[in-house]
Amino acid sequence: MAKQVWRGGNMLYPLPAVMVSCADASGASDIVTVAWTGTICTNPPMLYVSIRPERAS
Repeated sequence: MAKQVWRGGNMLYPLPAVMVSCADASGASDIVTVAWTGTICTNPPMLYVSIRPERAS
């Protein structure tokens, strides 16, 4: 398959729930479902997630 080059744009639309994985310093991993996500910048591509402290994994 040939390399695909996509122009910058809103690639996260409509705003879906996403799964965010994380790990602590000892290597223990976990995953959390996040509903508040969006696009910060298209070049370089960056997204944001908003997580309440009581929901943190």
